Amino acid sequence: MDLIALSRLGGRHLVTLHLLLDSQSVTRTAERLCTTPSTVSKTLNQLRDLLGDQLLYRQGNQLLLTPFAERLGPTLHRLLSELNGLTGQGGFDPASWQGQLKFALRESGMVWPMGPILAQLMREVPGLVPDIRNKDEQGLAALAAGKLDFVILPHDQSQPLPRQQGLVWETLREDKLVCLLRADHPALARPWDLDAYLSWRHIAIRDQELANPFFEQSLAQLQVRRQIAAILPDFGSAATLLRRSDLILTAVNGWAEQAAPHDLVSRPVPFDYGAVTHSLVWYGPAGEEPARRWFRQRILQLARELA
Repeated sequence: MDLIALSRLGGRHLVTLHLLLDSQSVTRTAERLCTTPSTVSKTLNQLRDLLGDQLLYRQGNQLLLTPFAERLGPTLHRLLSELNGLTGQGGFDPASWQGQLKFALRESGMVWPMGPILAQLMREVPGLVPDIRNKDEQGLAALAAGKLDFVILPHDQSQPLPRQQGLVWETLREDKLVCLLRADHPALARPWDLDAYLSWRHIAIRDQELANPFFEQSLAQLQVRRQIAAILPDFGSAATLLRRSDLILTAVNGWAEQAAPHDLVSRPVPFDYGAVTHSLVWYGPAGEEPARRWFRQRILQLARELA
């Protein structure tokens, strides 16, 4: 351990570097630190000398991370989380806390179940500024790298989960699946069964981080498969296409009840598809920091109360 080198690397350097890696912007880092861009640039130059790496380099009007900075991100996040736990032993006061909380979820997740939960959190913590990201842009990998506080996503309970080290999954809400069709869909003129379900083409919802849904595996076990006509990022965009086509959408019931257009008709999924849940996911060590621990526990509590 090079104690002399470590003594030159202060907390100010580490916090500045963490924010630079997160935002990739000197200006936004300066804003979050309530300082000037020139001060951040000076600290960045000191970090380059201390660490022997460029860390960020300019390409056009963007700052990009070097490979070393990419590898450094998760380690730095864990270190700062542990240091914050040491300095935050006094607990968490919702009335006086101020800061951002970064979530990633599908847009449909804001309708259900997170919309009511976030609204209540903002009433209880006036200084809270939720920063919501699309899960397709920043997901579980960003969570492990310290760029997010929580990820919320629906998935089959039997679906194999990604194996990112340190991630913790906890059930937020349980749900079920339903099939959505436009009200004058020809399939509604005959009995609704597996043959009817498979006779028409379907909309699939993209998720690059999760394995194939368990209900797809259930169909494979029956030696049948859906005909996929379109792949879309979320239920909302799928519903728009659904209203103007003979396609079928398999969606979570909570969202369908809250947000599906009224001219769509719901039918049960005509086969055994297992259980569906919405999970709250966080990075284990960072989740024990007092503020994140309070928010995590309150989110889970509100999910039960607002059921």
